[in-house]
Amino acid sequence: MLHDLTLSIDMNDPVVGKANMDQHSFMSAGHIGTHLDTYLQSTIPPEFCVRKGKVYDATAFAGRDVDLSVLDRQPPEAGDFAIFHTGFLEKYSYGTREYFKDHPQLSWELIDHLIEKGVSFIGIDAAGVRRGDEHGVADRRAEEGGVYIIENLANIGRLAHSAKEGDFKVFTGWTGLRGFSGLSCRVIADFGRYV
Repeated sequence: MLHDLTLSIDMNDPVVGKANMDQHSFMSAGHIGTHLDTYLQSTIPPEFCVRKGKVYDATAFAGRDVDLSVLDRQPPEAGDFAIFHTGFLEKYSYGTREYFKDHPQLSWELIDHLIEKGVSFIGIDAAGVRRGDEHGVADRRAEEGGVYIIENLANIGRLAHSAKEGDFKVFTGWTGLRGFSGLSCRVIADFGRYV
């Protein structure tokens, strides 16, 4: 069973229009829809295309940072694609002011722990793992540690429900456009029994 975690955006969406009009915006640099942040332009290992997935329920952290306790039932391992279900994309439409400004965030302690564990990807159903000026700082810190952050994942609630049935793999593809700090991604979770 496959779950597409890629946020689908219509070409007529106002977010796309803004990216086309402002060539100096983050969106015009690839930070639109489901994307991988790579401010340092590091080479992403090709084996990252297939990772073991783990989804973490962070919906109970409304109004406070998602902390290490979210990992209690399922500790992350090296190479994992750690996906955080905040429920934010289900609550606010992509592109709204609330979505970009007030999204949930992971604690610095949690981010650093995931980097130390050597996960491959940190995914979230929100505009980033930190807000404001700390957004880019978190992305760079992760990338320096060999970890990449993928933002604006969709259908995570459904994924969390399916994940109760067992392990899953995550297939991720990204564009090869050099010079962009955000690389558009396609992310698919696979619950095939060969996992």
